[in-house]
Amino acid sequence: MTRLLLAGLLALSAIAPAAAQPFGYGPGPGRGNPELRAERFECRQEARARGYRGPAVRAAVLDCLRARRPDLARIVECRQSARAHGYIPRTPEFRMAVRSCRFG
Repeated sequence: MTRLLLAGLLALSAIAPAAAQPFGYGPGPGRGNPELRAERFECRQEARARGYRGPAVRAAVLDCLRARRPDLARIVECRQSARAHGYIPRTPEFRMAVRSCRFG
């Protein structure tokens, strides 16, 4: 009985830290450009505060980024373009396509 209880507590203690990890929706630590993530997060909050839902949020966020930070908006547009051309994110080909779009 105590072994079963101990095993259960051990399993719960192993799961708890994984469950407490953020999913990357906020401006906190995560992958990608932290400056872009923070700006996008603020623009998303503004769009949702205005009542936008679904695909309208993405369009509003891109418009907000264009107004605030055109350089960051260009990154988002280049990433969308690379995805539309069939490149898979986080591959060298995708990165090269985004880089050539941004600077080329």
